[in-house]
Amino acid sequence: MPDIAVDYELLNQVAQKARNLKEQVQHAREGKQDYTTNEVGAATVSTAIRAYYSVWKSSFKRSEEKLEKLGNLYEGVARGWADWDFRLAGEASKQEASLAADLYSTQKKIWDDWQQQVHDGNADPNDPHAPKPPQDADRPGTWTTDDGHGNTTTTTYEYGADGKPTKITTTLHTNTGLTSTDTTNYHADGTYDSKATDVYGNVTSTTGNSQTTESGNHKNTNDTFNTTTKGTDGKVSTTTGTTTSVYDKTTGHRDSDTTYTTVGPDKDGNEETVHGTSHSSVDINGHEVVTTVEVKPDGSGTKTVVTDGRTEEWKSDQANQDTGWTTSSK
Repeated sequence: MPDIAVDYELLNQVAQKARNLKEQVQHAREGKQDYTTNEVGAATVSTAIRAYYSVWKSSFKRSEEKLEKLGNLYEGVARGWADWDFRLAGEASKQEASLAADLYSTQKKIWDDWQQQVHDGNADPNDPHAPKPPQDADRPGTWTTDDGHGNTTTTTYEYGADGKPTKITTTLHTNTGLTSTDTTNYHADGTYDSKATDVYGNVTSTTGNSQTTESGNHKNTNDTFNTTTKGTDGKVSTTTGTTTSVYDKTTGHRDSDTTYTTVGPDKDGNEETVHGTSHSSVDINGHEVVTTVEVKPDGSGTKTVVTDGRTEEWKSDQANQDTGWTTSSK
């Protein structure tokens, strides 16, 4: 099936223009309606103006309501697609920076080990096959992408004395004012905390504990997390889960598996519990495939596959058995 392209910036502009027009109509309806003969030149004109507003006052009000609904509709669609796009862009940016950070750390360790070997007299410093020292520019500081139309994604890394990341911040902006932010702080004991605000204004706070061990060329990470999201309507949902990740230091390939449970309101406001699993595979070139399955209490659910930003979605009444999937339009 063909990809769907949605210009959510245009939709957001239309929403803003609809609201501006609504304000103009409201101003006209609530503005001055009684004019003296000196102002308009004749009593008949003054009477005609008052009659005009009297006849069309209700129509103006209905127009305001329709323009407000139209603005809400376009803004809702724009923010929905922007939120989806932002999440993908943000994760891609963080993943790219994370891979670069891991590669830098690996190259630095290889160089430091080589230097030690030379110092101990166990290696020839003039060996033409000796490793190259990593450049400071290879370690990510700030990653920024710009589509040339005023829409940007910026990820910033801060490091501690040991060279490990202590803070990662991702900010996304569009030229019509849509924005989202995500900041994560990493602590020496493996714990971390983060706070993210999406395009709707919903705030998500996360705490977790991430422990990493190394075995040969592999770096293994186990992560437990607890997330709370508070919507602008005051409703709250919580997610708890675990992630295991394996990073191959020689190939730059990373595989991650996540299992989680979310408790919170469904689209109708009723509380429900959703169980999910997600598998992510990303290589050194940034090629990534993420497969997520979410299952509701009745066994139904959705499967989403995101391949380098391209999304496919399916639904099933037997999602808990990972069968019966049918294509779902997004």
